[in-house]
Amino acid sequence: MKTIVMPLCLMLGLVLAAGPANAPAATRVVNDVSLTARTGTPCGRFGTTDDPPTKEWERALTTTYTVGVTPVQDTLMWVSCGESELRIYVFNIKDPAHPLIDSFPQTGGPTGWGIRDMAWKASTNEVFAGFDNQRFHVYNATTRVPNHTYTVSGYTGTVRGFGYDPVQDSCWTCDFDSSPMTKFSIAGANGHEVKAAADMRYSYGIARSRLQNCFWVTQAGTAGSSPIYKMDTSYAWIDSFNPADWDLGGGCEMWRDTFLLAVEQAASGPDAIWCFKFGIPSHDVGVNAIVVPSSGINPGPVSPEARVKNFGVNAEFGIPVTCWIDSSATRVYSASTTLPGPLGAGDEANVTFAPDWNPGPAGARYDVTMFSALGGDVDVHDDTATGTTTVTGAVFADTIHVRPVGSIPPTIDGNVAPGEWLASTMYDISDLAGRGGTPQPAGSNIAYYLHDFAGGFVYFAMDCPYRTSRADWDQFGPYMDEDRNGIWSIDSSEGNHWVEYVGGDSVIYCALLSTLPDTWTMGVAPGATGASSLASGHLQFEARIPIGAATWEYNINPGDTVGYFQYTSFDTNSSYVGWWPQGLTTSQWSYPQYYGPMVFDTVIPGVEDRSPTTPFALYKLSPSVVRDQARISYYVGHRANVELGVYDATGSLVKTLATGVAAPGERTVTWNRTDNGGRHVAAGTYFYRLTVDDRSVSGKAIVLK
Repeated sequence: MKTIVMPLCLMLGLVLAAGPANAPAATRVVNDVSLTARTGTPCGRFGTTDDPPTKEWERALTTTYTVGVTPVQDTLMWVSCGESELRIYVFNIKDPAHPLIDSFPQTGGPTGWGIRDMAWKASTNEVFAGFDNQRFHVYNATTRVPNHTYTVSGYTGTVRGFGYDPVQDSCWTCDFDSSPMTKFSIAGANGHEVKAAADMRYSYGIARSRLQNCFWVTQAGTAGSSPIYKMDTSYAWIDSFNPADWDLGGGCEMWRDTFLLAVEQAASGPDAIWCFKFGIPSHDVGVNAIVVPSSGINPGPVSPEARVKNFGVNAEFGIPVTCWIDSSATRVYSASTTLPGPLGAGDEANVTFAPDWNPGPAGARYDVTMFSALGGDVDVHDDTATGTTTVTGAVFADTIHVRPVGSIPPTIDGNVAPGEWLASTMYDISDLAGRGGTPQPAGSNIAYYLHDFAGGFVYFAMDCPYRTSRADWDQFGPYMDEDRNGIWSIDSSEGNHWVEYVGGDSVIYCALLSTLPDTWTMGVAPGATGASSLASGHLQFEARIPIGAATWEYNINPGDTVGYFQYTSFDTNSSYVGWWPQGLTTSQWSYPQYYGPMVFDTVIPGVEDRSPTTPFALYKLSPSVVRDQARISYYVGHRANVELGVYDATGSLVKTLATGVAAPGERTVTWNRTDNGGRHVAAGTYFYRLTVDDRSVSGKAIVLK
């Protein structure tokens, strides 16, 4: 992906999807949004808007000391057992004839009754599993390995009940009558009491019901008299039911919003899993997802799009849908449309809002709310979807290209000043997948890279827009496998540099020594410079590391491709915000064979005028390779007539990408390899030509099959 970014430039790159979340580490603040206030409707009591659930099925177990249950990945069910077993069993949730799949041991802390209540977080494919001493594991639901173990703050006792809410991204726990019902973050932090311990007597399992906007709480009191309670979002008991032949309640969790899975700890006979079914509403439609904008967008017009789902049993027509976009509590966009239908039971459909929304510059962040307003809707709790989006202006890529600095190298003062890094592509290396910690939103870490072989340096810059303070051990670390052979070369310049702030800025080098096998040495890197700053209003880093043959220098040449890994983290807790490549897991960071490619491009930009006081400057574009689609960005220094097109090898116009008067700033368009007739072009050589007020710049692109 060959790219140059500077005043009046072309930026060409491929956009790749990030991998799944894997290992939460950073602390999240508990979201105390009132769901009752958000929807405006409290959940009902039995006999008013809903009825007690009916038993859908009961499955006897051969395990002993059955404790907790949760659905996982929709088709599976994890069941935990304590005492002599201390295992978690995996069942097929829908096949009674062949239920048991396998099992795995509980490790890393659980004793006695072992793992208690559990809850599955679908968006990251993780299972929260509570146990002794205020602790809970966070399992990767596919590998079944606990990525992290957290301790709930502000709480004493066993994490016995465990409820999770995806809207608030927060958790709840309780421990019979010895500890209060406590709300806390998905990392165990910010715990605080929401219901007194005495009010939670005999409570064992907690399940958060999104559809009914309530909690279900199982009881382990007296055999045959252990009701399952319903609690509203203000934590008041509002109803209960006691199924026939139900003994003691263990853990519980909702499945598909319609079913409650609950452990029955039988007074005599085998333990069992009961599945209770709640009634499906007759008329119920809601926004199931925000399709556009995603969590990260580029500058330029956006067409907001919502996915609407019919949760009810009747086909629906004429469904009003609204989109609100807010910036710091100020509404900057509002539009409504109507989905004509019919939308059948369980069906989904996308709706697009008009006119387009024009977001602000890179770094701007917005709150997005989309909701339906179906007349006669009996359940308003699923009407609304909320999210955030950040204007990054950056590229998500599987390859990093390091461009030449041109004639003016950046000043290493920790302030990523306007114009300093225009020759670099802006890469978004935010830890979207949670590889180094809790998943971060797009735009959390924007990275810049440049090289100057004549001057003998490689330049780095990190921009962290959401970090408004600076603390000891704030740092970023580039790791470089210079010959890209997948291993560290002993006594060579291969290794990593830590650019860190500890009461001041420094660059530390770490190298592998043959004299002490598998031993790394660290020291200040001579000739290297690093700096951090809050001058922009948020944390930024800049660094310059020398090129040469010494062990603290980069041994690279123009045109080299190296193996590369980088993290960006804060304070002593190593709260990660940046991680590249996204697919690299925490267990792989020390093995260079997993690193991503970094290319030191050799094309030198042809400068006509690079003075920052002029309206714009012209640069040549280096060759680029296009496979599926390309994103092309250009910068206009003042209001001007702009034309951007794609031409074939004969000079014939293939695709018009932009034409007309453009205001000052950066613009981005996407070419999906089609011509003006919508047909895919053949593989071959093509040219981009950008003309601004009769001054042009061109670049060649190779289109592959």
